[in-house]
Amino acid sequence: MLSIFPPDDDRQKLRLQRYFMALACYALWLVFGFGMYLTGFMSLPSQMVVPILAGVCVTNLYFYVFIRSGLNRHFNDPSLTFSQIIVAMTWILVLMFVAADSRSVLLPVYVMSLLFGVFQLRRKDFMVLAAFGLAGYLAVVALDFLIFRERFDLRVEVLRSSVLAGTMLWAAVFGSHVSGLRNKLRNRNHELREALEVVHHAARHDHLTQAYNRRYVMQTIKAEKTRADRTRRPFSVVILDLDHFKIINDRYGHLAGDRVLVAFSERTKGTLRGMDFIGSEGVRTFGRYGGEEFIVLLPETDLGGGYRCAERVRYVTEDEPFDDVFKVTVSSGVAEYRLGESIEDTLRRADAALYRAKDNGRNCVVADDTPTSGIYSLLTEDEVSPNVVVGQFGS
Repeated sequence: MLSIFPPDDDRQKLRLQRYFMALACYALWLVFGFGMYLTGFMSLPSQMVVPILAGVCVTNLYFYVFIRSGLNRHFNDPSLTFSQIIVAMTWILVLMFVAADSRSVLLPVYVMSLLFGVFQLRRKDFMVLAAFGLAGYLAVVALDFLIFRERFDLRVEVLRSSVLAGTMLWAAVFGSHVSGLRNKLRNRNHELREALEVVHHAARHDHLTQAYNRRYVMQTIKAEKTRADRTRRPFSVVILDLDHFKIINDRYGHLAGDRVLVAFSERTKGTLRGMDFIGSEGVRTFGRYGGEEFIVLLPETDLGGGYRCAERVRYVTEDEPFDDVFKVTVSSGVAEYRLGESIEDTLRRADAALYRAKDNGRNCVVADDTPTSGIYSLLTEDEVSPNVVVGQFGS
């Protein structure tokens, strides 16, 4: 069933809300005008009542259908504000022509229609509308002079035209000022949203590697523990440590070390995104644990899955040098969460597994309860620094 407002488009909903505000204004003044007609305060020819009412209804229905169907999105002004004001002013001009004795009553409505532009229009648009409004009224006066000269009063029309010109100019200036304030507020809100996004990103990410920081990872692990306790579904934690990373810092400086950390972070994130054996529920979280240590949270993943994930990261780390210069390896410890234990205990077991991996020669993965014979290890051929192979430093 078709609803009055689109259910999934907030912008279109806002445009229709503004449309209905204008429609309510139409209805209010039509009620007043009809009351004046019935009581004799408006000398409107009876044969004009139905055409005017029908015309107002048809044009407003057209705008509603145009916006509700989404065709308005193809225009620079999707709200059709300018067009709606032009149509409203045109209908008031028709009334002022056929009911000349009511012009003084209709002039405020004529000016008021201009103020609906504060929602969307620019100063140039307001000036064009003001010029159209004044030119339209002068055209009505000219028709009076040419066709109904007996009801034409030059002094009255000069006064009305002067007041209308001043009022239209004031309304255009005021409307453009309010519209400008709204634009400034919208820009400030946009800047504020961008600033909040930057702050939010900085609060969650490590400034160097752009991996999640330790604080956010710990919050995520706590949330995953709560979910695991409730659903009795597994999750695993992997702690990774770059082997002999201090050699790079000492020999080639911290900037070179930083580049390796950034490259390792990007490569690991890409590896995690490309793995499909991990369960679809939950979110895989990769973060910097501290220094050259990183941590991976694997929801819906048992110890075996965590081991395979860590082994894949180990392989892609060793497979290709970083920055085409540094061949780095990584040691990893894996632990699966046990129901009821604290997060600290899970991390302690993963950390202990990491240290066993280092004791076993580095460049390997050790799972918390995996026997030593089951450890997959692949040592490098360099005997002096078996886990860091450095070529000539490049830019």
